[in-house]
Amino acid sequence: MKTETCSASGDKGDKNERADQTVLVIGGSGGMSNRYRDVVEQRGFSLRHYENKLPAGARKSTGKIALVVVMVTMVSHSLLQQVQSMGLDDAQIVYLRSASISALRAAVEQWHA
Repeated sequence: MKTETCSASGDKGDKNERADQTVLVIGGSGGMSNRYRDVVEQRGFSLRHYENKLPAGARKSTGKIALVVVMVTMVSHSLLQQVQSMGLDDAQIVYLRSASISALRAAVEQWHA
């Protein structure tokens, strides 16, 4: 698993390639999932948001993870360990101090730029 700051940029590809890639949001607020999804899907990616734990089968159903966003003020250590065990070797990781929509938007835009 590669660890990067918000300044890391990913491989853009065309919109169809991006639609096959997933942004994984770890932690944050479950009530904000739809808004997190809007931010990510506006850039052509799909979203998986896990607030408390990984559901059974999540490791198989996530697809190609392009970016992992960890909202550090609202994440459990056990969830973070579960995600780290997924073997996300090619994924870039961004740590955010805030679980806000604007923080996620800025991180995705900067990564996608």
